[in-house]
This record gives sequence, structure tokens and C-alpha cells, in this order.
Amino acid sequence: MDTFLEQINELQELQKDLVSIHPLFADYYPVVVAFETLLYIYDYSSKTQQYEWVKTVPDDLNIPDECLAAFPVHHMGGRMCAVVTDAAFQNFEQKIYLFHEFVHCYVYEQYTDIGDRLEIKRKMEQIKRVTWELDYEFPYDNETVVQRITLLLSALKSKDLLQVKEARVALFSSLSEEQGEYFNWLEWNEGYARYLENRIWEKLGLEINRMGDSAPFNRLVFYECGSEYISLLVNEQPDLHTDLEQLFERIQTERVQG
Repeated sequence: MDTFLEQINELQELQKDLVSIHPLFADYYPVVVAFETLLYIYDYSSKTQQYEWVKTVPDDLNIPDECLAAFPVHHMGGRMCAVVTDAAFQNFEQKIYLFHEFVHCYVYEQYTDIGDRLEIKRKMEQIKRVTWELDYEFPYDNETVVQRITLLLSALKSKDLLQVKEARVALFSSLSEEQGEYFNWLEWNEGYARYLENRIWEKLGLEINRMGDSAPFNRLVFYECGSEYISLLVNEQPDLHTDLEQLFERIQTERVQG
């Protein structure tokens, strides 16, 4: 629909200013909008230097309401796409989340090998459980885990890296190897996207996203813990802002060495 294209191109104009936050924003990714049983697909044209409509097809992906995601789409030859519904265009703040998904597109394309190292990923692929990142049975309600995540969040707010390290070692000691690996993967993958998303909010003079910072916990806690931890690590070691491989190695240190 033309209204989607118009709004995507408005964001594309804003994106030009985001390269100052991270060079990944110099690249553009296809956008798929699910609306009323159809998929409206748009892609960036280097010739016109803006997004253009590519095609409209039936929604054979069964996109859920209010979806904000990034994954390879077969209608685009398996390219990574930001996949959203019309809810993403309700207001300016909602539209900004599209950049969060662009970060995932970039990470997927540039750092696929990191995910391939994970035992949990290999296990889930063997049993063909494609939604494991969304619905893995993490012990969100375990009393000890809840207490230690709460302590970690408190340590992150203190911005004391030694205190954070101690809280992380304590947390990982209460998790199984697989649960800890899941925690590391999500805080790196979702945490990094949230970290850059929050740099955008700051650039725009708007309040940063803190969803997931209080109990009862769900997977948003990985976004919050990861974003805050990454921010502290980058402050200490600035090259981690763009070196995601080194960042992943650093993030899993407390689990592997603790």
C-alpha cells in the first residue's frame, strides 16, 4: 500500500542520520508489511535512493498481529527482511522499532557463524524447533533465578562492572549450561539490537526503552540486561561497539570462566 511505502521512505530519510550511531545503518534491508491476509514487500533501490514497492503476495507466512521481526523471506530469495504488521506504523515511536529489526538483519548476515557455535542452536535445529529463541523454557519463575536477575539488574544500574561480574557469575551458577547459553545468546543478539535502538532514542531526545527491567520476567529481560551490559562494556572498551564477535566472547566470559 502506498501509505506504507511513504512512511518507510520517511524512515529511510531519518536513517541517513543514524550512520553516525553505527555504520550498519548505511545499508538498507527489505521491509515486508503483513496487512489483511497480504504481504506488501518493499526494497531499497540504489538507483532512486529510496524504497520501492516490489510485489504483493498472499500471507503464506501467517504473520501474527503486531509482529516486529527479522528473518529470511522466501519471496525475496531468502534475503533477510524486516517483517512487521500495519501496527508498526501507528505512530512515530512504533516506527523506530523498525531500526531494531534492521540491526537483526545486519547481525544475521554478518555474524551467522556465532550462532552456529551454539550447542543449544544445533540441538533445536536437529529437532526442527524453529521458534526456540521465542519460547525456550527458561526458568523465569524460579525463585533463585528471579532473585539473581533482580540483583544483576540492580548491579547494572550501579554501572559498577565488578559488581555486575559478581552478579552474573552468581546468576549463571543457578542455571544449567543450556540455560546459560540461551541467556548469553539472547543478551548478545537482542541486547545489541536494544542497545542501538536506545542510542537512536537518545539521538532523538526521547526516553530510552527499559521494557524488561522488572519482575515478573519474560524474554524482554534479555533485551534489558544485554543492552545495559553492552553499554557498560562499550564504555570501557569502545571497539566493542562495532566488533560483535569480540563482544560475544566478552559477554559469555562469566558463564564460561565462572
